[in-house]
This record gives sequence, structure tokens and C-alpha cells, in this order.
Amino acid sequence: MRKLLWTLSCAALAALALAPAARAGIISGPRMIDPPAVLGRDPIGSESFYAFYEQQNHVLSQAVRVDGGWIDVGTRVSSHYLIYDPTARTRNSITVTFDAPILGVMSTGRRLRASDWIGADEVEYRSFRHRRFEWRDAYRISADGHSVTLRMRANSPGDYFRIVTAGRTLTPPPPPVDPPDPPTVPEPGAALLFGAGALAVRAVARQRGR
Repeated sequence: MRKLLWTLSCAALAALALAPAARAGIISGPRMIDPPAVLGRDPIGSESFYAFYEQQNHVLSQAVRVDGGWIDVGTRVSSHYLIYDPTARTRNSITVTFDAPILGVMSTGRRLRASDWIGADEVEYRSFRHRRFEWRDAYRISADGHSVTLRMRANSPGDYFRIVTAGRTLTPPPPPVDPPDPPTVPEPGAALLFGAGALAVRAVARQRGR
């Protein structure tokens, strides 16, 4: 039984180690897509908002600049990239809600370029003019810090926005405690032999006493 429990415990821990890291996910808002191989001008051509996950649960090796401040080195973060790329000049708005608090956003081209190192590893982020919010665009983070509402007007080459949330730590559960060994119960034959031996010892002792 102990060997079986140990085997099951090892298998569970191995499966947990191979499982993907927990994401600080987007609960609602944009349409989710896989990270594109190349991200340049006009990647979508749609009046809908799109987003993809960038680095998740990444511990910052250096501080990163966001609108209005910095996120300190050593902070565990998850990054998300938002795209609004209509074919014609269009005004639209959206509220994006996360299951983790928002730590900061990058809305300018300079801050987007400076933070591409926390982007998705497989994406080639190209630099081009107007890769940013326009001056007519606006955003507001909710009081609880889990949502951001964006009001954007865009056409070619599109508007882009990076949102950084707190990362999540996946802690494996402790291994199960081994149950105590069951008490040893002698087999019936052994008990009979033990009883017979005790009677013999008593008989010998009585004879010597006489």
C-alpha cells in the first residue's frame, strides 16, 4: 500500500510539473487570438478588438516603464497585447476584465517598444509610425483594478495597447502523508503454536517446583 501511494504521489507531481503555468487571464472583452509570427502595420483589418497573451508569470529582471510610473524589478507579471485595427476610420470602445489586478499599461509607441522584451517570445514586433494610442484615444482603469475601459478611434495602421497584470504563482500541493503501518496480527497457526509452547513451559516449571 505504501508503495502504491508513493507511486501515485510521484505521478501526480510529475503531471503538475508538466502542466502549463497558470495564467492571469482575460475574463471578458476582446477576441482572443494566438500570437502572430510578425506584428506590423494593419495586422487584423477588423472593427473588433483582439488580444493575445504575452509572457505569463514572468519575474521582471529589470524595472519596466508604464504610463504614470514603473513596475519594480522582481515583480511577477503577466503581459497582454491589445489590437484595434479597423479598415476605415472608426470609433469604438471596450472594457477588458482580468482575473488579476492591473499593474500598469503602455499606450505610447516609446513605451511599447521599450517593453517588447516582455512580449511573446515567438512574435517579431516591428517598429512603425503610429504604433500607439492616438491623442483622441482614452482609457480608464476601474476602481477595483481588474478592468480597463478603452475608447479609441483608429484606422491604418491600427492602435495598440499593452496591459500588465500581476502574475500568479502555481504552488504544487504537498505530497500525501504515508498512513501508519497496520498492527501486526499473528496467523492462527502461529498463535496456536505460541499457546502450546506457553503451556509446555508452565508444565516444566511446575515439575521443577515439586
